[in-house]
Amino acid sequence: MDKELRKLQLIDINILNEVVDILEENKLRYFLIAGTLLGAVRHKGFIPWDDDMDIAMPRKDYDKFLDIFSKKLPPYLHVKNFMTDPTFKYYITRIIDDRYKVSELRNNNEAESITNVSIDIFPIDGVPNNKILRKAYYFKVLSYRALISLIQKENIDTARKRNISEKIAISLGTKLPLKKILNANKLQFKIDRMLKKQSDDSTYAGTIMGAYRTKEILPREYFGKGEMYEFEGRKFRGPAKYQEYLKHMYGDYMKLPSEQERRSKRHFKIIS
Repeated sequence: MDKELRKLQLIDINILNEVVDILEENKLRYFLIAGTLLGAVRHKGFIPWDDDMDIAMPRKDYDKFLDIFSKKLPPYLHVKNFMTDPTFKYYITRIIDDRYKVSELRNNNEAESITNVSIDIFPIDGVPNNKILRKAYYFKVLSYRALISLIQKENIDTARKRNISEKIAISLGTKLPLKKILNANKLQFKIDRMLKKQSDDSTYAGTIMGAYRTKEILPREYFGKGEMYEFEGRKFRGPAKYQEYLKHMYGDYMKLPSEQERRSKRHFKIIS
């Protein structure tokens, strides 16, 4: 394994340990999700070529953590999200480690940006039970999310695979002077209010602000009360129905990807 990648993974797990200690001490619910859960199930730790960590928390627990218990984090860790930093481009929360910076590199090895090592925390929110209302809700949330991306067009991932409608929308949207008439941070607060209005006992729930958008909405029972899974020598909580969750997200999740796909999403170097 690449030494820089492993160093980053070990910093990530230290952040997670500190966060989970606080969550467990204060009886706040959380779940390993996405590639982090897949790593726990398939590798009992990080996916060997993965470089990030994701956990999700039911909305009430998420808000309690941000409002009260995040203050118990060590001094070198702090919360970063659209509420703490109006220029932050994501809706989610990141727990940043001030001690370590990462230079993300382009293919020509020129520094693209410098960020801190961090892990991501997502809120788990419900969605309408009625199918028509649910589709309308998805449309509204994703429309606001798309507007935020177009306002921050310099952050759009041009390498990502997209369907024709997305490509057309991006092509047209990036030509409009949206930054002059709309404020991305205000739109993030609008999304926040929409998500918080949803029922916490709806049939379906998930992390619609994640990378997979509506695909990350699934039967709430998949999360349940959770089960413990080994990850890098410690057990963490994940969805109770991990098989159903991972099959929904990845299909044949125990099958390893091709050799070419077994690499980090980013080129990076830890510089401190």
